[in-house]
Formats: sequence, C-alpha cells, structure tokens
Amino acid sequence: MCHVGLIDTLPSRPDRTPHRPVIEHSWRRSALSGVRPEDNTPARLHDIGSADPLLDAARPVLDDAAARLADTDVSLLLVDHECRMVTRVAFGTTVERSLDAIGAAPGVPFGEDMVGTTALGTPAETRGGVIVNSSEHYLEQFRSISCFGQPIIHPATRRLAGIICMSEIADRINPLAVPVVNGIVADIADRLLDRSRAHQRRVLDAFQRAAPRRDVAVAAIGDDLQLTNALAAELLSPTDIGALRAIATDPALRATTLPLTLVSGAEVEIAVEPVAGTRGAALFRFRPLLTPTPTRSARVRASSTTIAVSGEPGAGRTTLALELAAEASNPEGVDTEAVDTECAAVVVDVADQLINGRQVDVIADLARARSSGVPLVVDGVDLLDDRSIALLSRATASTPAASPLILVSGPRAQASPAVAALLGRCVRRVDPAPLRHRSSELAAIASGVLGDIDPELTLSGPATDALLSQDWPGNFTELIAVLRDAAAACRTRMARVIEAADLPSGYRTTSRAAHLSGREQAERAAIVDALDRAAGNKVHAARDLGISRTTLYARMRALGI
Repeated sequence: MCHVGLIDTLPSRPDRTPHRPVIEHSWRRSALSGVRPEDNTPARLHDIGSADPLLDAARPVLDDAAARLADTDVSLLLVDHECRMVTRVAFGTTVERSLDAIGAAPGVPFGEDMVGTTALGTPAETRGGVIVNSSEHYLEQFRSISCFGQPIIHPATRRLAGIICMSEIADRINPLAVPVVNGIVADIADRLLDRSRAHQRRVLDAFQRAAPRRDVAVAAIGDDLQLTNALAAELLSPTDIGALRAIATDPALRATTLPLTLVSGAEVEIAVEPVAGTRGAALFRFRPLLTPTPTRSARVRASSTTIAVSGEPGAGRTTLALELAAEASNPEGVDTEAVDTECAAVVVDVADQLINGRQVDVIADLARARSSGVPLVVDGVDLLDDRSIALLSRATASTPAASPLILVSGPRAQASPAVAALLGRCVRRVDPAPLRHRSSELAAIASGVLGDIDPELTLSGPATDALLSQDWPGNFTELIAVLRDAAAACRTRMARVIEAADLPSGYRTTSRAAHLSGREQAERAAIVDALDRAAGNKVHAARDLGISRTTLYARMRALGI
C-alpha cells in the first residue's frame, strides 16, 4: 500500500517557516546535516552502476508513462536507494530547462544530507509518499518546483529500491500526480518481483548443483538471497556474508580465486563463480589455508636483538612492538596476554614525554632495560634529537640478547637521513600494512575491534560493506573511533546488530571502491600510495607510476579515488 503525506492546500507563511510536520522535521534534519538554503546541487557525480537492475525494471514503465504524459510539462525522476539520480524523463521544454538549471543529472546525490528537503530524498527518510510544494524545499534554487515522491519498496526483500518523483513548475503539485505516481511505483515493484523470482531460481539452481559435496563449504549470495550448506554455515558469520556480498556485487566480477580472512581469524581461499544470467550473484567455495592470520597484525617472532617497526600512524605499530617485547621477555611461550607490559619491557613514549616537558634520556633508559634484562621499546624515534639518535645507533652494535632494542617510527620513506640510517642498522625490519592495503582482512579486523568494544555487538552485511568502502587514512585509530560511535548508536536503539545507519554520517555510503576486484584493489592502492608520496601532486604521482596524467585521472575516476 502506498502512503502519502498530507497534501498542503493552505498558503505558505510569509517567513517560509514550514507548518506541516513532515516538512518541519525534514528541514530540521537538513540543518543538522549542515545543508544551507543558499547551497547548490552537488557537482560531483556518483557511480550508479549498482542501480542497473532498478533501471531495467523501471525503463518500460517510464516509457509507457511518457506516452500518457506527453506535452504536460511535468517530469518523472528516478533515484536509487541512496537517493542518487538514475534517470529522468521530462515532458516539456520548460520543465526540462528547470531540471538542467538545478543540476538534476544521473549520478547527482539528492539525499536530505546533501540537498535538504525534496520529494527525492525525504521519502527515503519517511518511507512514505511525500508532497513538497515549491516554498517547502529547503534549497532556494528548488523553490520554483513542486513535487510528489513515492518510495519503491522491493516486494521480495522489503528494502528500499528507489524513489519516483513527479515534478512540475507550479506553486503546488497537481493532486492528480499522486495516483499517477502510485501506479508507476506499483508497476515497477511488480517488475522487480518478477526479476527477483527469476534471479532467485538461478541462484538456487547454481547452489543445488554445488552443494551436494559434503566435504566443501559452499555459499551462494544474491541481491536478496543467501544460501549456505552446513560447513559454510559453521564457517561464516553475518559480517563474513557482508564481505562476500561486496565481492558478488562487483560489476566486473569474473571466475577467480581470492584470499579472505574471516571474522574468526581463519584464513581461507575462496573460488568465486558468478551465477550466469544474474546481476550481483555469485557462488563461493571455501578451502581453509593451513596458517591462520591474526586480525590485527601479522605476528613476527622476536628472535633478533634489534627490530625496527615502521608504519603509518594508527597502523598498529605500537601494538606490534609491545607484542614483540612481550615475546622476547617470554621465550618459553607462556601465554603472553598474561604478561604485564610494564614488567616485560621498558617503554619510552617519546611524544608523550616531549608533550609533558620531559627530555628523553636514552642512556638512562638503556641502562634500566639492560640491568633488568628486559627489552627497550622506543616509540617515536623519528621525534628524537640528533644526539639521542646517535646514541641509539651506537647501542644497536652491542645489544644483548636478553635486552632487545625495538624502535618504532613513522614510514621509513618519510624518515630523515639520520633516522633512516638508525632503522637500517636493525637486524629485523617490520612494516605493518595500513588498513587500505588489508581489504581482504578488514571484515575480520573490524569484528575483532568491535569485540573489544562490546562483545555482544556484531556488524551487519551493509555496515561491513560501508566499512570496506573507506580509505582509512587514520588506520586503526580511525576505525576504533568509528566503531565506538556506531556501538553507542546501536545501544541507544537497544539493538545488538550494527547497521549502516549506526555509523557516523561520513561512513554510511558504499562506493565503487567496495566492489573492486583483487587486481583493481592493488591498482587503487598503488595510485593512492603514489599520491601520498607526491603530497597530492597528480603530475608527480603520474610520473612516479610511469603513466600519463590523463591516464591517472581516468583510473582515479574508475577506481573511486
């Protein structure tokens, strides 16, 4: 059943203050999102490839509507579930020029958090039909248009598939727009259901052909369907399913084999096979690998007397250094979690000491560690003065096995000559990878971090997909902050599963980056690293990569950078 907001037949107030609750609440949400009435429509276009099934279902219905609405000077606009414009059909030059003037083009976002109150974004919040008359639009540039928008709810999944909006140049929308739009929405929903049934049959057939093997874990993931045999059901968590769905929805997916770290910490190899005749559906076969991978960072044995741990801030370098120190203090292999770090090593936090006005005394710290027979961890050697660096360089030549020297710094490529020389004198060098290079492990990493925050909470598939879309420049520090906010939001609504809506607003949407193939992920990481090294200078980054600037721009657009 289609639900319609109250039709406003009263003149608007002179101060433009909305007097219908649905509009008043929408204006309040718009203001809280930072939208200003004088803002313009965003110029940045978003990838709408994931909306192809919606467009395929809607196109015949819109074509039929075009024949009935010719020369009426109204328009029909279609957005996807994230309120990104998919297509528009205008039935008159006046309304078409108005749409051009406000930037209504495929790929433009029309959510309330981007353009305020509209009949394209507000129905996504209310999940019902909404009339927005001219002066009720939040942005001033929309106030010559009146609209009615109705959400398209997928009959099989009950999820929001998109929104249809009828617009006209008028102070108020024609009341007859409501039944017309409701009929169009019903026809599109019927076509989505027919496609869903055919889609489900193909996915089910593919799963039934693969599932009889009881010695192989098998899963089939579709847009609105997930199937697992007994082995896969024991192996996979809801968060793992979300990671598989991100792989299945890759538009460029081909039959391939990929590594994946599960939430449990187990590392598996998955054979991926797209389901023929479907979009966004794939069959997965799992083969466990022999060596599990930790969710935080690869464990390195602390067998050397000097170890350099270098990496980006927040990449886990301090945690890894402390783990190495605990191992060095516990060569018999007793449970290292029971070892008190304060007793297992002398830890010097250079930044903390400098902030608190204390000078780092390298000689005293070395003496204290060696007299106690424990490792010395110097966290932040790139912040030390030249004298301290010279003393540590000398100490690397005579470090006793009972008191290893573990040095923690920023990326070696960014180190000064003196610090680079010090790190180069270490027998073992470890570089924890930033999160953007660990996409296959990210679902497991996020679940591990969430378990530390609140063991009773889990991540939904859409929330995992949203996390996979981020670049994480702040690495673990940023991820922990995001998951803490999400956990608080989830607990506030008395739930136990974190949804995408619980994430901070800047982390909720998915992008093309969430659905890249393994090769594309590697290519994207190489470009991001080159841009980092070049401080954002695209000419220098292109030269570093050995490609033209035009090629670099094209790949950045294609890979969602």
